Amino acid sequence: MHHQIKSLAEYTSTLMTKVLSDIKEGHSERDVMRMLKHQTHNTRELKFSFLTIVGSGHRSAHPHARATHKKIKRGEFIVVDFGFREKGICSDITRTVMIGRPNKRQQKIYNIVRKAQLSALAKVREGARACDVDAEARDVIKKAGYGKHFVHSTGHGVGKRIHQAPKIGPRNKRRLKAGMVITIEPGIYVKGYGGVRIEDMILVTRKGYELLTKVPYKLSIDGK
Repeated sequence: MHHQIKSLAEYTSTLMTKVLSDIKEGHSERDVMRMLKHQTHNTRELKFSFLTIVGSGHRSAHPHARATHKKIKRGEFIVVDFGFREKGICSDITRTVMIGRPNKRQQKIYNIVRKAQLSALAKVREGARACDVDAEARDVIKKAGYGKHFVHSTGHGVGKRIHQAPKIGPRNKRRLKAGMVITIEPGIYVKGYGGVRIEDMILVTRKGYELLTKVPYKLSIDGK
């Protein structure tokens, strides 16, 4: 199964990289979803494992924003979250990007989320408790003053189902086992302003983890 899920994660990463590079000012959120579907049909017939999330501007503050006809503007967050299902195995990835140069607040929020993700990842290994991995991410966000804006768990298992055990949340004392595939996906969501989520799939190993999704962590997609 691990070979299959690694292959699917690699393909998911390739599609995310391609779609992010194609986003332009004036595209609608639904245009982004259509581009993703088009790329998929051009390369590999797969089904999505859940309803694709595309949220831009103030809508990026909704963790599960469904794509609408809203036009994407320069200088606003764009959250893209999708995954595929192939032969009974699922994938899941999220990136947050923007067109143009971020302002100081936007860059700060993005940096906090990325730091939170890295802190949680550093805690992952066989035997680590799910709640302790969650706490690593949550503490970073809380200390930065955005604790109330992190409104979901740090991650979840992924495999035969898109959401399965173990939940990487504050009340789950279950210990991770080598061979588990989980997501690490902290986020900050400021109502009326915008949100950031960064999500990767990882394979838990005896001494750490193996990163399965590999897409650059770059907020500005046009370098301006």
